Formats: sequence, C-alpha cells, structure tokens
Amino acid sequence: MGIPTSVWFIIAGIAFVLGLVLLRISARSVGGGGQLRDRRRWAALKEWEYADNDPVLPSRWRYGTIHQGGPGVARNLVTGSLSTEEGRRLAYVFDHEQAGRLTSTIAAVQRRLPLSGALELRMPSAPLPDDAGLDLLEPVGQRYAFVSDPALIRPMITPRLVMAADSIGEEIELLWAEDAWVLCTAPLDYSPEQLQDLLDQLVEVASALDASARPGPALRSAPNSAPEPSQEPKAADWPDLDSGS
Repeated sequence: MGIPTSVWFIIAGIAFVLGLVLLRISARSVGGGGQLRDRRRWAALKEWEYADNDPVLPSRWRYGTIHQGGPGVARNLVTGSLSTEEGRRLAYVFDHEQAGRLTSTIAAVQRRLPLSGALELRMPSAPLPDDAGLDLLEPVGQRYAFVSDPALIRPMITPRLVMAADSIGEEIELLWAEDAWVLCTAPLDYSPEQLQDLLDQLVEVASALDASARPGPALRSAPNSAPEPSQEPKAADWPDLDSGS
C-alpha cells in the first residue's frame, strides 16, 4: 500500500517551511557578519582599535543598562579618540552582552569633569530604572530625568543640555552620565555612520554637562541650589511612565 498523496503534500509543506526558516537564519548570519566587517573597517579607517571582546570594560560603570542587566561582556569593541573643540575625548562603542545574549549597542564618551552622582535621561518608552538610589526629578525635554542627588544634579540641567539630549533620536531610549562619562544605548543594527553621528551628539551632551559643572563647589554651596521639600517633584505628578505614552 503506497503513501497517500496528502501525506506527500504535508511533507513537502514542512520541507518548504524549514527551508524558509534556514534561509532567514542564513541571511541574518550573513548580515551580522557584514555588520562586524563594517565596524572593523570603520575602526581601521579612523585608526581606532578593534577587539572581539572585553570582559572587564563594562564593569567600569554601574548605572543605566549596566545596573539593570549586569556588567556582562563588551563585544565588537571599538576604542578611539574624538577631536572636539575642548580637545580630544576618549570614546568606546561596543555590543553589550548580558546573560549570554546581545542586548544593545553602547556608546560612551569621556567628560572633562567627573560627576559626583548619576543622571539618567530615559524616553517614556524605556523601562523604569530599578535602582533604589535614583529618584525621578523632572522632564528634560523629551525625556525623564532620574538622579542620585537632586540638589547636585538640578543645576546641571541647563537649556544647552536639554537641546543636546533632544537632538538624540527616540531610538536612543536611555542616555546617562556617571563619573567622567556620558553613555547611551543604541539598537544593535546601528551602522558605523549612525554610530559616528551618535558619538558626535554625545560629545555635545558631555560638553553641556562640563560647562554647567565647571564652577564645581560653588554649585553645591549656592544657598538657592537646594530646592525646598515642597518643590520636589512627585512621581504622581508625571504621566504614567509604564504606559509608554
């Protein structure tokens, strides 16, 4: 007794679906390889350093996505020096691997002055920070500010910083500053051209923070720098951040 025709149709259908799946996986693999080649080429063109991985670098920071998913490993790391009006600034770009999977691309630019605290600027679509040491401060342009020390950070939120943060696209959901760095997360498929633009935008954010922090202790000791308790924003005053609206 032969195999019914319907069974052959089912087998052919399964084989067709498996072929499509394998084709898609292959296409993604080729695209990923092309992306890595592009990043290597970008690093070589700028005479920057490229490394396949660095298991230590992400542990340099503790806020932003580092806090939410752990230090992890830096993959496809590009290290270079940016020429700016204030001189050269060290920069990093790497794919962030956490818990064995790539979660985002991180770009980091060094500041001139260290920050005694942390400032996170999150789009409404970004997850809320899970760090108990960060408080919601106020909207900063299109983003919400979460800070470790409101009295210290508030004077640093200047119109220049707002403009610099707003110039970074909505795809960059998380932008933060800690110690002597400004960092952000970008989609994994960002091209070298997009990453270069992003680094230039981070330079402006870093410059805005440096300019506001330049007086140093004077900012902290100014009698009007600390807001009255009644002026502190409450989370209930802002839109429901969990809704992403």
